[in-house]
Amino acid sequence: MDNNSTPRNGSKLIKDNVFTPPSKMKKGAWLWWFWIFFMHDENTKISGKCRQIMILWSVKNDKCIKVNEKQICVDKQIVPLRDCWKLNGAAAAWYFDGEKMHENFILEESSMSLDPNARRLDAPGKTPSAFFEAGESRWITNINAGDNSFELVAEQIDSNVAIGPVHNITKMLGGAIEIEGTRIERMRLTGTHSFKGEAKKIFGTAYFQKIYLAAPPPQWYWGLYHFEGGSMATYMKTYVDSAMLKSNGIEPKLSKGLIPLTSDILIYHAPSGEAFGGHELHVVPKKEEGELYSHSLEGGGERFKFHATARAYSHACWSFEKKIGFLPINSTFKYNEYPAVMESLEITPLDGREKIVLKNGWGNMENSWGFII
Repeated sequence: MDNNSTPRNGSKLIKDNVFTPPSKMKKGAWLWWFWIFFMHDENTKISGKCRQIMILWSVKNDKCIKVNEKQICVDKQIVPLRDCWKLNGAAAAWYFDGEKMHENFILEESSMSLDPNARRLDAPGKTPSAFFEAGESRWITNINAGDNSFELVAEQIDSNVAIGPVHNITKMLGGAIEIEGTRIERMRLTGTHSFKGEAKKIFGTAYFQKIYLAAPPPQWYWGLYHFEGGSMATYMKTYVDSAMLKSNGIEPKLSKGLIPLTSDILIYHAPSGEAFGGHELHVVPKKEEGELYSHSLEGGGERFKFHATARAYSHACWSFEKKIGFLPINSTFKYNEYPAVMESLEITPLDGREKIVLKNGWGNMENSWGFII
């Protein structure tokens, strides 16, 4: 694996990466912009549970693909215009209101506009949405979905390089799989949520990523958690095993991942300003009640070991289907997202210092399975 991660100046990163599409998309490649907002209540810092809304704007270089039974067909995905790009794809969101998960909160085909000068992405439609830069290290996302409207203001207040912005390119299997990503791991969240015209202030934290995936998606385990006091933890493990057959006529149990492709863990301890990063990561998924899962985690890097437990309390699924060439069958890929709590995280520095223990981080975990070609 060739893994090149280069933190860069925030303003330049936004201008060069976030509001610019790739010059050319490979066949089957995926491009998306993804925000997740953790909206706190008075108990979040104790319980780790909160309302959440995830929104993404996506372009996939396939003529037709079915998403949660909605067929989306696009002839040309990226069209350069004089001062911007037209992106023909889809806008999608789910919303967990604290009690109930609203899947397909937004799911519609959209001819989006990406403007590098205004630093703005607009997705018109029945449920219009947009996000734009609103000053140095500050972004606003607007969502209008029926009786609900959100103005979500995310601001980076910690300039530690572990928080980002970070831009990296990862190549696997001799370059057959390429992932280019831009991320900001934690931001302060403010704004308003209006329901049937009644507006309430919101507060919490937020996360952003822009990803270009130039390959069929592998299976993965992912998680992101924010803690009281400014700390955060994130992990990602991509792999290949029998999970690629799940939802494709066979239902194997999820496992540690027979053939690992990448393993990454990053923990930022805000009180000390110290970041712990490494590539030793073991994820053990366990099926809990209904469609929920937990992740048992352990691993580390050159300077530390860690172990953690994360547990989901709600679930949303994006199910993608696509015909396999001229065959009369479809391939299916399921991207599962789970509002979750990292109940415990224990970091053991290898230089003999005391352990660092973090509790009840609010966040989200992902399991993906199946395949789509």
